[in-house]
Amino acid sequence: MRPALRTRIAALAAAAGLLTAPALTAVPAAADEPKAFAPSPAPLLWPRSGIEAVSATGPNDVWAAAYQGYQGIDWSIPMFGAGTIRVLPPKPAVVRWNGSSWRTYDLPGAGGDGVIDEISAGSPANVWVIGRIRPQSSGGDRAPYLARWDGTRWQEVQRPPGGCHLSDPAADATGAWFSCGGDVWRWQNGTWTEPETGGLGRFVQEISLSPDGTVWAATASGLIRGDGGTWTRVPGFADVDWYRVLAVSATEVYATGWNRPPDSTVSTPVAVRWDGRAWHDLPVPPSGERLIKTGDGTLWALDEFNWGGLHRLTGDTWTRVRLPVPAQSFISGGTAVPGTSALWVVGKTKDVPIVVTNR
Repeated sequence: MRPALRTRIAALAAAAGLLTAPALTAVPAAADEPKAFAPSPAPLLWPRSGIEAVSATGPNDVWAAAYQGYQGIDWSIPMFGAGTIRVLPPKPAVVRWNGSSWRTYDLPGAGGDGVIDEISAGSPANVWVIGRIRPQSSGGDRAPYLARWDGTRWQEVQRPPGGCHLSDPAADATGAWFSCGGDVWRWQNGTWTEPETGGLGRFVQEISLSPDGTVWAATASGLIRGDGGTWTRVPGFADVDWYRVLAVSATEVYATGWNRPPDSTVSTPVAVRWDGRAWHDLPVPPSGERLIKTGDGTLWALDEFNWGGLHRLTGDTWTRVRLPVPAQSFISGGTAVPGTSALWVVGKTKDVPIVVTNR
């Protein structure tokens, strides 16, 4: 972070009564070197399958959003380009690891042409998926998809009033939070509510839940937090476009984004950590990675878009971690397993799903 921005954050936080400690302190040290990553059994799916996202509530309850059965003919003609002719569309599926094997679930109302993009498990009886029906259609028949696991079965869930296109699911034990542009929605006990953010959020890009019930959201117009009824903007970040937020506890929150001053054409990456009293600089991850904290105290940064770069924070340095995956693998998601030091990473090659862990 640039010194000017750091000074402004410290001054504004102090004015708001949030700064009672020096603004710069060392990042908490992680535990000993984590276990090495190794391939783990992948779910048995139809040919041409893959995994898009993963979420866990414990070592015997790991959920993943997958697709299977996609068939296409790849073509490449010099000077004309390359592409794929679709033969069979992908079929959406959700798979669950029970500690020894995977079980595959079909999704009601999803049909045989769809993709599940996001998954969030709040408890073994509250898991949410978001996806798309007929995702490769060029017509107007593409449709969003939302479903919930209630501990016994999957049920399709109607979206909130107004046709909101939900994303960024963050489930807890009884319900879930979602983003929709600048809005934040809550589902609980079969009912949708739209907690009023007072216009604080603009382009909500990630939601994270603290165990104390506080909801944090990274938006293009600042970090905001809510207690279920009242939302406030975190002071000191007026020029930062936030991409990621990770709430580990009431006294440990991480956020990354880009500082975009209105009087400058240069953007600089920003990474900060909240210790319950003050914000501190954090070494900036290599790009826009998702932050993951495992139970041994290790902070990870997983790039879900550029072929799966994984980094581990060691002291004040991000160190690249090589994953044991085939060449041309695409890493699409990762999750910590609560109560353990395990990190699960999932993805796909052209033909098969990939699962690697350090459990």
